[in-house]
Amino acid sequence: MATASHQPRRLHVLYEYGPDLYPHGSAFIRLIRPLTHPSLTEHCRVSFDREYEGQAVDAVIVDRLWRPDISPTLARKMVDDVRQAGARLIYALDDNFLDLPHERFPFATLPDARPVEELLWVVRFLLHQADGVLVTTEALKERFLPLNHNVAVLPHALDERLLVRRGVRRDGSPFGPRKQVIGYMGTFTHDNDLLMILPALQAVCRRHQENVELQIVGVIGQEKNLQALGNLPVRIIGPSSSEAAYPLFMLWFTTRISWDIALSPLEDTCFNQCKSDIKFLDYGAIGAAGIYSRVPAYTPSVHHAESGLLVDNDSTAWEEALEALLSDSELRMHVAGGAARTLYQDRSLEHCAPQWLSAVDNLLEGA
Repeated sequence: MATASHQPRRLHVLYEYGPDLYPHGSAFIRLIRPLTHPSLTEHCRVSFDREYEGQAVDAVIVDRLWRPDISPTLARKMVDDVRQAGARLIYALDDNFLDLPHERFPFATLPDARPVEELLWVVRFLLHQADGVLVTTEALKERFLPLNHNVAVLPHALDERLLVRRGVRRDGSPFGPRKQVIGYMGTFTHDNDLLMILPALQAVCRRHQENVELQIVGVIGQEKNLQALGNLPVRIIGPSSSEAAYPLFMLWFTTRISWDIALSPLEDTCFNQCKSDIKFLDYGAIGAAGIYSRVPAYTPSVHHAESGLLVDNDSTAWEEALEALLSDSELRMHVAGGAARTLYQDRSLEHCAPQWLSAVDNLLEGA
């Protein structure tokens, strides 16, 4: 993992942050937590900041759109500063911003935000200027290769230090029968994904009436969509404002959320085709049996009927999958256990953190 001279790799990370100046969740997942993992202590010296002031480092890693006031001028100056300091530039992206609908673009809705066309210019500029690009999926690599030949794929991994490990949720309780809980978690940009399976949820909840409950964390960004869920036994839940930042959110999520079944519908769009399987890992962390759209984000990692159910984006298919897990507790626990094993044996930083430094080394060697 170390450089040829066996000196620790020196890195400076410009994490993406919002108006509150706090790093975004993606910055924690992709850069801050992996690069501060104890397994890298001897091999890596990393600093994190909102600015780069010419520190002597091997590489500066720029995260996504970096800052809420990003502009072509700021992007050019940052690149010039990195070049003048003799450092390399790595651009880290976990989403296909080039095909992202304008209304969902990061920072686009902030007061005094730059036009989306300028934000897109910044993304293309950084893709062109970077000595290497770090992405989450093979599809994202293929999308960016025309703009930069040096792209490394590094799948998501969760930091086991933030997870409270627990067993699969079993049927019943010492106090008698209980409702089975169906859950969904996502950002406020995923309304359409959830609405895609609304007929299936309505049919299942109608059939099982008092025996199921639907819980949603995040997701619903528009009032009309919340109203569409009004006839379902649904609860919108979330952490307190003091637990909203990613590290505390994951502690909250893995201690407070108890779902039998977890849902991850994903429309098959150009943008979503480059999405990662992060929800598969999140749901494995709470011991839930997941149902996932049969799309590129999930088909490489979710083994059907072993670590999740893969279904077509069809209302009937989603209804059948929900019924299968609700009616077969052995299948449900088997699938949930498979997801948890995948997470803790293959996709936690305990096992994967060294891959971050290897990816950086490979990008710098290929620059």
